[in-house]
Amino acid sequence: MKISVIISVYNKLEQLKNILLALNEQIELPFEVIIADDGSQEVLKEKIGDIVPKLKYTLKHIYQEDKGFRLAASRNNGLNYAEGDYILFIDQDILFDEYFLKNIRENIKKGEVLKINALFLDENRSKNITKKINENNNFDYKYIKSELTKEDYKQIETLNKKDKRRNFFFKLHLKKRGAKIVGLGIGCFKEDILKINGFDEKYEGWGCEDDDLGNRFYALGLGVRVFDFNNLVVHIWHPSSTNKSGNDEYYRARKKVILSKKEYKCEFGCLSRLKDERIRKEVIIKI
Repeated sequence: MKISVIISVYNKLEQLKNILLALNEQIELPFEVIIADDGSQEVLKEKIGDIVPKLKYTLKHIYQEDKGFRLAASRNNGLNYAEGDYILFIDQDILFDEYFLKNIRENIKKGEVLKINALFLDENRSKNITKKINENNNFDYKYIKSELTKEDYKQIETLNKKDKRRNFFFKLHLKKRGAKIVGLGIGCFKEDILKINGFDEKYEGWGCEDDDLGNRFYALGLGVRVFDFNNLVVHIWHPSSTNKSGNDEYYRARKKVILSKKEYKCEFGCLSRLKDERIRKEVIIKI
């Protein structure tokens, strides 16, 4: 099975460098890594140029013009250029151990979407980890492990149990849907996400596009799988621009239709674009 990793990017390209190094250390390498760029003003090669020669996988950069926060459209760009059988959407600010992709491959099942829970690190620990990566110009999970506490493991264990409990009630038809997926880590078969037309591009601005995607996967008849990694996946701290979404009203209206009528396909998505885009595609490395 070929796993295409799609990394959502908008500036903060020093974090992109970190995750590319983490993917380079995988026991099982990705088939390809696609940078889905929502119009970063930073110059990509200035940020990652020094590590490009050492990367051991195909790397593509798919860029759309900066016309505001358009994460859904950016992810669809990556999806449309992906050549793998299985798609892993991850954000540029998460890190993981060398068994990450191997664990995912071993847990892939037909009829399921994968949800990844991550530990949100504070600013101080995030800076410590980033400093070690920069000093050594490589990634080693020990940089993260030295910063973790027993409480961190308990926090993710509690979150995973909550999701699994929700899935249990869903199977008993006591809930309309099971665990919610989160945009920082989503795994699915390419054929499944194409059936629902990818991300709904009417979601512009922060929030709700991942929840909507999850609702439509449920409407298609898929379940959401949550599994425990041996080592925690972590989210590196960065300043947040907002915690309030402007998409709430549209999301609530769509959720009602999706779950009641099983309307799993969005009007504007990867196969029927909302806007005509001038997409710039560059293959940085071809392995």
